[in-house]
Amino acid sequence: MTTTPVRPRRAWQAWTLAAIQLFVAYQAVSGGIGLISNTWEMPSQWLVRTPFTTWTGPGWILIVLVAVPHLLAAIPALALPDRPRLGALAGQLGGASLLLWIALQLVLLQQFYFLQPVIAFIGLVELGIAWSWRRRIAGSEPIAAMSVAGSRS
Repeated sequence: MTTTPVRPRRAWQAWTLAAIQLFVAYQAVSGGIGLISNTWEMPSQWLVRTPFTTWTGPGWILIVLVAVPHLLAAIPALALPDRPRLGALAGQLGGASLLLWIALQLVLLQQFYFLQPVIAFIGLVELGIAWSWRRRIAGSEPIAAMSVAGSRS
């Protein structure tokens, strides 16, 4: 008699984080393209305290520093169900990157834009879900496995 390998079941946090991360990646690519093509017609005066004279550089930075990491962060949650710690860590890093992105905007541009609090809120939600997932993972580990892992440190 053969046994079918049991596939690890993904927690709700994995699905939710992956959905948020893919949404953020899509929006960051769209926003980056909007900045690069000047579709949004953002005021160039806002760039005075930055090394940029057009919104092309910030558009590319948005894609590289927000979209790409969020796309990569979704991979463990979607494709590596047996590595939940990696998925939770990716969620924490994704949420932290959004908060850092907004903090940098506020410091460099010294301008308020209506999307900043929305993006900061999404980053906090991402961090909260990742934290919840890490707690769930820690609570589901057998005590014997944790003591063996702890003795190797």
